[in-house]
Amino acid sequence: MLYQDRKSRIGHLLAFRARKEKTIKRIWLWLVCLLAMCTLGCGSDPDNFIADPTNQLPFHTNWNAYNLYRFDPNTQNWVRIVSLSVPVADIPALGNKPSILVHGLGGNIKDGSLTPLAQDLLAGNEATVVFGFEYDSQDAITRNSTYFTQALQLLNPGSTHPTWSMLGHSMGGLVIRASVQGNTLPIADTGNSVVTIATPHFGSPVANAVQGANTVTQGVLTGLLNQGGFTNADGNPSEASVNANGITDLRTDSAFLGSLNAAGNIDNHPQVNYYTIAGTERGAFNQANGLLGVNTDDGFVTVASANPPQLMPTGTATVAADHISIQSDLRTFNFIRDFLP
Repeated sequence: MLYQDRKSRIGHLLAFRARKEKTIKRIWLWLVCLLAMCTLGCGSDPDNFIADPTNQLPFHTNWNAYNLYRFDPNTQNWVRIVSLSVPVADIPALGNKPSILVHGLGGNIKDGSLTPLAQDLLAGNEATVVFGFEYDSQDAITRNSTYFTQALQLLNPGSTHPTWSMLGHSMGGLVIRASVQGNTLPIADTGNSVVTIATPHFGSPVANAVQGANTVTQGVLTGLLNQGGFTNADGNPSEASVNANGITDLRTDSAFLGSLNAAGNIDNHPQVNYYTIAGTERGAFNQANGLLGVNTDDGFVTVASANPPQLMPTGTATVAADHISIQSDLRTFNFIRDFLP
């Protein structure tokens, strides 16, 4: 009898320990999923990050190209007009107020994250046509800014150019800035608008923390990020790397940002007026920030980095939203309407 009681107590104890360990594992997995969301800067539902538990995706290969889409207001879908830098459809008429949208790290155009913004621009007559620029966000931002310049050159083949509005979420804002500050673009000589949404103009402490994490944590992150939107040029998911050039460029101490923000560069943009919007709510990113030991305002970027006075913006705004939701927030759209001429 005593043996049976002791055996029962041991069984209950082992079962309790198993449940406790399972709970701890679930909490850890959820925290890392949140961290993965925060690292991407533009992602989606954290449950989607566990789509490839075997971590057997193909290695990532730089695209060395870009895709370009046109938003069709009739079908409410994005239509690809340039595939890997090669035109595959007719370029539509630009009208007098064309717009181009640029996604953030780990994002793309076809996932629809920028669809609400495109719809709002057209519905409010803020744009005569809306394009979406899609790029390999694991590659260096300077390389992608070159492709962005090529896309504008393709869309503006003549000698007379309309006034453009260029809107970028997170890393997308830096792609635009690098293009603007490095070139005389085929856009109007003055009066073009660049709106950056939650863009880490002076870097993100999250990028520093992720790249400074230990090997085990980086390995777990890589596995969780593998279905976060990173693809090879064929459009199929590819292995993500926390040490990719794109993430390195987002560090607060990156050489890329050091050059972009150097005196004489950051304030050299005669063709455009800058407008910046920052998020002020971490939302689901509170735990991830705590786990990383970083302090941000929207879960990925601080207001000081997203709305820097050094950029000499014509207008700034803050929205009580986190880094992901701000790109589809109605309050963001209201500010953009106020900014655009």
